[in-house]
Amino acid sequence: MDLLRRQAEAPALEKICTLIGHEVTTFEVRSKAEFWTICKFISSIDDKDDVRGARPVCVHVATHGNADELGFGYDTVTWEELLDAIEPLCSEMHNYKGELILVISACEAANQTLTERLARRARSDRKFKPPLYLFITTGETPSFADTVVSWTVFYHQFPNSSLDDRKSIQEVLARVRSAGATTLTYYRWHKAEKRYRRHTPAMK
Repeated sequence: MDLLRRQAEAPALEKICTLIGHEVTTFEVRSKAEFWTICKFISSIDDKDDVRGARPVCVHVATHGNADELGFGYDTVTWEELLDAIEPLCSEMHNYKGELILVISACEAANQTLTERLARRARSDRKFKPPLYLFITTGETPSFADTVVSWTVFYHQFPNSSLDDRKSIQEVLARVRSAGATTLTYYRWHKAEKRYRRHTPAMK
């Protein structure tokens, strides 16, 4: 129904982010198998011909979800299975030196357990490189309009921040919240502690 109503988040953000100046492409995922294939495909990215250097790669997953899983067509992917799906992004991007940023835009994404699983994997496998940031929608059932507004503000403000400066990222999330749409939360990988630290902007 989302496709019929033209309420798909990906094509809307593709147009908006292109206008902002980001380099964007989208994939329509219709099954668990396609999601696995696309993650594997993305991991093949290389930066050998990019004279501007390796910039962050943001993988934005927009789908329906609940506290236990995400949906792709008839198929569902649990949080445990999600770790298996994105594993190539964390262990096989040998030809790209930029940081990986993962975004999950889905209902009840705040219940995710992916960061816990990523941290456990990173502690047991020294070659495993978890995403530097995971950004999620915080509301239980955010509307299509609210999520598009929030991510539009996010991607507009994000280039002015620094991944090494958590305060600047927190300011971006504060501006998103000030827009009055869906609140976003980040999980930032702390390399020394080998765990994720969480931040949700406070209500003013």
